[in-house]
Amino acid sequence: MSATVLTYVLSPATAVANSRVNFTLVASNGGAKPLQLTPNDEIYICLPVGSGATDLTADLSTVNTGAPASWRCSKNASAAPYNFLISPSQNVTLAAGAFLAFEFNAVVINLEQGNVSVLLDEFIGAGQAKTSFPVSKSVAVLSIVAQAVPQIVGLGQSTTLKWTAAKAAYVTISPLPNQYKTIDQLVTTPSKDVAPGAVQVAYTFYAWTPSQEFARDIVVVTISAPVVESFEPKNSPAINYFDTVTLSWNVDYAQTVQLTTDTGVVQVGSSGSLPVQPYNRLQGNSATYTLRATGLGQPVLAQIDIPFKPVTVDYFRYPAFGVTNTYQVGVSNGVWQVDQFTGYFRLTASGAYGPVVQYLGDYPSLQVQVFLASADSVAAGTAVTLQWQTSLALSANLGANGVSRAIASDQVAKGSVVVNPAVTTDYVLSVSDANGNIVTSSLSVVVSPS
Repeated sequence: MSATVLTYVLSPATAVANSRVNFTLVASNGGAKPLQLTPNDEIYICLPVGSGATDLTADLSTVNTGAPASWRCSKNASAAPYNFLISPSQNVTLAAGAFLAFEFNAVVINLEQGNVSVLLDEFIGAGQAKTSFPVSKSVAVLSIVAQAVPQIVGLGQSTTLKWTAAKAAYVTISPLPNQYKTIDQLVTTPSKDVAPGAVQVAYTFYAWTPSQEFARDIVVVTISAPVVESFEPKNSPAINYFDTVTLSWNVDYAQTVQLTTDTGVVQVGSSGSLPVQPYNRLQGNSATYTLRATGLGQPVLAQIDIPFKPVTVDYFRYPAFGVTNTYQVGVSNGVWQVDQFTGYFRLTASGAYGPVVQYLGDYPSLQVQVFLASADSVAAGTAVTLQWQTSLALSANLGANGVSRAIASDQVAKGSVVVNPAVTTDYVLSVSDANGNIVTSSLSVVVSPS
């Protein structure tokens, strides 16, 4: 196996059994030229886990890592026995003679005296190289090392206290009342162990000898107010009226979580997802959903707004010339209702940016009363006649495939045009009046495959 590209030093090289140690790995470029590194370059570290003399620590849960800017150093469970991975987070240049320091903090050394080999496997460029670092564990003295898992909890939530005492007869924990074994664990609820309203609990662990000598360790558990880690979707694009949206959330340190749904307020878990139909909560131009988390302090609220596309009237017209006792209606992104009066119909389309009201018949308003095609489905290139009839329109345009053309003034009130669609085409007739009002009516001609 070739030598490593970087030069490595792990310190300290000695540790006392049953103690908490911060290790530093220094990696330096001992070459004469700068070294170009990419996120594909990886360094794997193995801190031997177990309770034996050749193991370093019984548990990695307490270990936290540190790395320079543009680098990452994290736990890695996918490359056993290597349990940490170091790599650049972006392309970096390490100058000749420069060095990097990576930290492995709060490593709890196990109880057994012995010698440990910390392994390193380096993958830089196309090469691979290995090295190792000896760590000597001296015999334990009177000591206790404790931890809380987790160290942050919510009101009413529990944590597990764990401890290992060496050269001791028993253990006490303040503010708890009992004596405990030298190696043990205990589930407790921090918010019940202190006065109401406290935001931290300091558990003081004492390891006692028969002659009342002692060693001490302190673990601080924080009681946190609820934290809404996520409530999605944020910044949602505008949706269609009947679209379904999936809400998702993740809340830490809460006693209860409530969610405003389509049917009211319900209690939910601290994390989850729920499909909803926002039109049930549409007010104005959007629907609002609220997440409420209770725990320490005041309730924490989070909201998301789901915007809607505007309601539009695609067409409101008679089905044919001379037929005035019924109608055709098409509405996008909303719901509609048609009321009949003497001589005319009134359409009310409700939705975002609505309502939109149009009239059809003997009523003084801008209208496209008829818009029809001589055929609904044709072969490509077949001639189709489009005909229309309007009311109170001063100008008109006919649009198709993103192109709009003006209708001659003598054709605005009633007219026709022959088209030859090559593909299925949506035709939109748009009319305007003296007050700047605009009404549109659309239809489709389907072109069948040849």
